[in-house]
Amino acid sequence: MDKIEKLDNKRKILICEDEKPLAKALELKLRSAGYDILTTYNGREAINLFDSNIHIVLLDLIVPEIDGFGVLKAIRQKNKEIPIIILSNLGQPEDKLRVKDLGATAYYIKSEMPLNKILEIVNFYLYDSK
Repeated sequence: MDKIEKLDNKRKILICEDEKPLAKALELKLRSAGYDILTTYNGREAINLFDSNIHIVLLDLIVPEIDGFGVLKAIRQKNKEIPIIILSNLGQPEDKLRVKDLGATAYYIKSEMPLNKILEIVNFYLYDSK
């Protein structure tokens, strides 16, 4: 089965990003690649929207109401296996260590990540890393 066929099954991505222009750009890029997208701008809503139909989470650490660390912890309590990709501008070693300890799959500095690269990362964790 090739990637085109795999993408036809409408994998669902939860994006939690409070920078609305970036969230919308991510949403458009990923939707155009065939994904279903749920976008939220705060951590509390991300936790409430998360369910078993989500296949991957893209999570910023600095979001209102409940920060990304709290969101990561809450989602990991519900699901130990789902890929959770951190996209943040926090680059301190202690932040990276903390999200690793909380169970993040990967950590990227979002200001260094073009949308095409984020799409490649999503495709990798959904299809190639298994």
